[in-house]
Amino acid sequence: TAAITAAVAACSAKSDSAGAKADRTANTTIAPAVHDSAATGMLPENSASAPPTASAVAPSVDQQFLRMMSDHHKGLIALTHATIERKDRLAVKSEAEQLDTKQDAELDQMVTMLEQQYHDAYAPKISPDNQAMFDSLKLMTGEAYDRTFRQDVIKHHQDGIAMIDQYVPRLTDAKLKSMAEKMKANQQRDIAMLQKKLGTRA
Repeated sequence: TAAITAAVAACSAKSDSAGAKADRTANTTIAPAVHDSAATGMLPENSASAPPTASAVAPSVDQQFLRMMSDHHKGLIALTHATIERKDRLAVKSEAEQLDTKQDAELDQMVTMLEQQYHDAYAPKISPDNQAMFDSLKLMTGEAYDRTFRQDVIKHHQDGIAMIDQYVPRLTDAKLKSMAEKMKANQQRDIAMLQKKLGTRA
């Protein structure tokens, strides 16, 4: 009887040990890594079961420019829209309307090019710098608003021109290069007009 009892205890202990090992194995199984492309800024790897898409390959220089300039335009459009919708009287409302019309048309053109040429349904985003500009301006009124709006647009355009100058020599699409040069000329005219309003010069 003692021998049988010992044997049963040994089997039970062995069973318990195997069960515990199985539990530990289940708890320490490493799940497949999930890469968040939005968080890392990295493009997702191609799936073996699906052909690569426009978003799964590195964007070309032309595509990069269209995305960056679309974001840039989106920031100024937010500023002009907010200015136009203000209820108080502002001297810059007519200037904001003119800028908005041009920026909207150029943004539509760039987004359409991204969709048609790259199958890239890109949604332009407002950069942190442009958001800070927007947040600061909305707290102002009257002449302070007018002056700061003009200064902000000048700075915004100067940044855009610097971006165009950086990319134009590397652009491969002749139509896109022509579009970029036209945008630069428009922004230079806007800067001259706004500087005249401010009583300053380049």
